[in-house]
Amino acid sequence: MKAKEIKKDIKQELKNNAKRGKVYLAGAGPGDPELLTLKTRRILGEADVIVYDSLISEEILSYAKEGCEIIYAGKRSSNHVLSQYSINELLAEKAKNNNIVLRLKGGDPYLFGRGGEEAERLFKDNIPFEIIPGISSSFAVPAYAGIPLTHRDYASTVAIVTGHEGDHKEKSTIDWKGLAGADTIVILMGYKNLDSNTKNLIKAGKDKNTPCAVIQEGTTLNQKAAAATLGTIAGETEKRGFKSPLILIVGNVVKLRNALNWFENRPLSGLKVIVTRGEGQTTDTLSEKLKKLGAFVISLPLIKILKDGDGVNMAKIDSAVENIGKYDYLIFTSANAVSAFFEHYFSKGIDVRALSGKKIISLGKVSSSELKKYGIVPDIVPTEPSQTGIIDILKDTDLNGKKILFPQALKINRELPEFLESKGSDLENLPVYETVLPEDSKESLGKIFAFNENKKIGKNIGLPDNLDLKSLIVTFTSYSTVENFTKELENIEKGLLKKVIRSGVRFASIGKKTAEYALGFGIKSDIISKDVNIDSLVDGIVEFYNTLKPKIADRKIKK
Repeated sequence: MKAKEIKKDIKQELKNNAKRGKVYLAGAGPGDPELLTLKTRRILGEADVIVYDSLISEEILSYAKEGCEIIYAGKRSSNHVLSQYSINELLAEKAKNNNIVLRLKGGDPYLFGRGGEEAERLFKDNIPFEIIPGISSSFAVPAYAGIPLTHRDYASTVAIVTGHEGDHKEKSTIDWKGLAGADTIVILMGYKNLDSNTKNLIKAGKDKNTPCAVIQEGTTLNQKAAAATLGTIAGETEKRGFKSPLILIVGNVVKLRNALNWFENRPLSGLKVIVTRGEGQTTDTLSEKLKKLGAFVISLPLIKILKDGDGVNMAKIDSAVENIGKYDYLIFTSANAVSAFFEHYFSKGIDVRALSGKKIISLGKVSSSELKKYGIVPDIVPTEPSQTGIIDILKDTDLNGKKILFPQALKINRELPEFLESKGSDLENLPVYETVLPEDSKESLGKIFAFNENKKIGKNIGLPDNLDLKSLIVTFTSYSTVENFTKELENIEKGLLKKVIRSGVRFASIGKKTAEYALGFGIKSDIISKDVNIDSLVDGIVEFYNTLKPKIADRKIKK
């Protein structure tokens, strides 16, 4: 073959490879989104197609780029959306169409994840692929339950085995006798055959009194675990209503669980909190702080910020911006007001120098942080981050005839405006945004507070089966969240608000004013933050839950 023809063939082969795209076989870890590897996180944002398994959380999938095709290929025991053959063919087909394909699997793709079979199929058609290892549930889940797989005093050997072998096998190929000799045994996918697996180990020579533990949905905020012995663990699992996905750990290392159980012993472990902040703010500091303390956070945004809503008068905003020089004071009581006003302000080509000589008042550190994004440090920030705090600072200030611009939401607490007007100021209330209830949240609210025959809530939304209403807290961070919560419950079903209030659900309000507003709808706040900020609200929830936990434990014992 001539050199020219060889060069042509190489070019054609490279062209063919480009058309095939590439497949990444990646492990998403055991469940906790923060255990995702950096490389998998990056590929999530680059992939054209994502084919994911049943245990992948919505939070992980949210990292996908806009326009990505996301395909569910979940496989649970005896319930396969797609067969393994279909998944293999799907990956090849999508790659051949010049896509970057991410095959996202729970745990690690090569540890009982059938990643090897998928890679073989790609190799068959010369489709480029990479393997991205994931943190395996085999060691991560026990670690989250306070069980180290090895320990100098208890275990030097570990065996990891599947609790559910392939249906194509006529009989088990597991060497139970050899397995029984390991100090620690981890059985993955162990729910369906738990009874037979434990009996096989005992039959193979493992002492029936060997400590054991089962862990359901490990590393997630829905994790629950129980300890017993090899001879009793199956019965204990059934009695407590455990279900798949479940891992069994056998060995003396289980004795360390009481001392090392850090995950379930965090300050808010077992608490469920509905966070009702604005749409796009549900992953803010409130949710993150609660999650770090162990709470199961349900994001239910009850307000959506509209900067161009029907109640926002753009001509009035234009006039205020164009005549910014005439004002003596600018007051900002929320981060949303700051961003809405200054986005409009800078779009007119005006810079911060036009604010020279104006007194900028900020309600607190959140609105102050937002102001700093625009190069502005407020002149006045009250110690108490509330309208009352601003009033206390200004009560001895001569405001007669002073021109004050107050960018705000369409609906706000009238305490501060009434004070400013009483002081003789020339106040201009300027609505720069309004809040509405997001459409998606209407459906979610209905699902969360759909009472079933047992008077429980949260039917069919993935909340824990053992949900105790007295360990569920609804947070209110503004008047709008209170108003939208109460009105929409009544829209769903007349009298539903009263049902919720009487059910034992607890309520937490940010500051006295929000609590007073909620009381106007018949909602008594169990928790009222001392200060009007997120840190104070979280502190209040922790303090309240610490007094609540013993009562919950007593009630469970009596049952």
